[in-house]
Amino acid sequence: MLRWSRISDGISMNDRNEKLGWFVLQLKPNGLSLARTHLARQGFLTLMPLREVSQHARYGLRTVRQPLFPGYLFFSVTARQINWPAAANTRGVTRIVVGTDGQPARLPADIAAGLLAITTEDGMLGDVADLQTGDQVGVVNGPFAGWMAKVVSADTPDRIQLLVDVMGRETAVNIAGRDLEKRY
Repeated sequence: MLRWSRISDGISMNDRNEKLGWFVLQLKPNGLSLARTHLARQGFLTLMPLREVSQHARYGLRTVRQPLFPGYLFFSVTARQINWPAAANTRGVTRIVVGTDGQPARLPADIAAGLLAITTEDGMLGDVADLQTGDQVGVVNGPFAGWMAKVVSADTPDRIQLLVDVMGRETAVNIAGRDLEKRY
């Protein structure tokens, strides 16, 4: 989830993407909400992409929101805002992820821009786009959650036709694009 905190200097979203560097924090167990709250108080922007996943429960399936990268939180800083000890010692944070040189590892700009582009205002991942016939996908929601499938047709993002292996036989099913993950 993208949280715009106290940074209100009149910079537009596009300018922010160019001027901010995104870094990664490793979180303590169950430290996500605590870390996000305290980082926002310090003026950092945070990003935690979420996805809806079906889980088997006692009486059927239930849909829950889970982080795309469990245990990690993206945060951004500007050149004038770099205060590594403040971010590293925030409640809920274990450490800043560092590179081979011992310095905080910067998230590549194209990956950060891609995450920002596919994350909606409420932090949820958008629908899977650019699915082609023959692509391998994983189903994350619904009765086929956890199954692998092959795309037969992808005319609209709301209805993707897949081939699913049911009891040794390929069966065609229609599933919404938001319930799929592309596998490489």
